[in-house]
Amino acid sequence: MLHLSNKREGERGLNLQLVVNAFVAALALLFALVGVIIPGLPGIPVLWLLVALDYWWLGRLGLAAGSMVILSVLAAATLIIDQLATLVGVKKRGGSFLGVVGTIVGLVGGMVLFNIPGMLIGCFTGALVGELINGQQFQKATSIAFGSLVGYAFATAFKLAVWVYYTVTLFIYIFAI
Repeated sequence: MLHLSNKREGERGLNLQLVVNAFVAALALLFALVGVIIPGLPGIPVLWLLVALDYWWLGRLGLAAGSMVILSVLAAATLIIDQLATLVGVKKRGGSFLGVVGTIVGLVGGMVLFNIPGMLIGCFTGALVGELINGQQFQKATSIAFGSLVGYAFATAFKLAVWVYYTVTLFIYIFAI
């Protein structure tokens, strides 16, 4: 027999509130994971919004104030890093506005055509083409394109790490470990 406990005194067995919380959290985490991988989708901010709504109005998770502060700071950091990492990657290598535009177009186009591998190829190719149109030499344009790829990879890795932190935190609060 399945026994889940949220450690409330005197309760044992499968609790409907626990099941609902776990189901909603699983859906939110799945949506957030899609947002971590696909650029432009606000996965972590939407996840934060759901946690914040529970914190301020429902209180089902019983989230501590300190945990809410940490989750809020991490959500804000993902917004900033997501927007700036690729730009910084291009600019650090001496890229131009066209390199940044090429990166964005390449990410979206690559995603539409070839999913995740297409985003990586599109990010690199878009920046490369943007810089070649801007008049850069091929070697310099390649270096800038590599910078865009590194920036995108850094932003994605950071968002994934934040997603893992949210997942662990929600698991702990839902199941009151």
